[in-house]
Amino acid sequence: MRQAYFTTREYVLAALLAAALLLTSSIIIPLTLPLRLPGLANAVNAPFAAFFLVIGLARLRRAGSLLLILGVYALVCLLIHPVIFSFIMTGAIVAELVGWLLFRGFPTPRAQVTGVVVYELVSFPAAMVFSLWLLPERALRPALWVFLVAELAILATTLLGGLLGLKVARELARAGKLQIDETP
Repeated sequence: MRQAYFTTREYVLAALLAAALLLTSSIIIPLTLPLRLPGLANAVNAPFAAFFLVIGLARLRRAGSLLLILGVYALVCLLIHPVIFSFIMTGAIVAELVGWLLFRGFPTPRAQVTGVVVYELVSFPAAMVFSLWLLPERALRPALWVFLVAELAILATTLLGGLLGLKVARELARAGKLQIDETP
């Protein structure tokens, strides 16, 4: 009998991580929206999302892992608005492709952090494009320098969250609470 690509435990982990992403974004993003600064919601939410995603990738490690976690998250967000679903899936697909092309999945900490950084950096412009396309009356049209500053802020906060996620994943593995393969 052929073994499944992901086990039931890994699907449960992906669902729990998607729930953690939904919970943190549901608390953080509404606090930033009244300020109407392009990229602020992404930059403030990025360390939390990166933290959870890196822990998930440290456990799952295979190609398709990021898409699994973010696919569950995006499906729940589809109930909120199609724009949210669209930019999450765009970022997830691009990050998954980059992870597969460069690392053949997410076997190393470098691959895990790179995948999450690519996801976050692609999600912001994707959100701008989908908002402009589907909600033209509400879409922001920032100057190029504002867009670049927002991307730099997203990069910095994502790296911070990703590195903290790696540290926590290693500690959880050391304590025997998270099974990860330490071979690079």
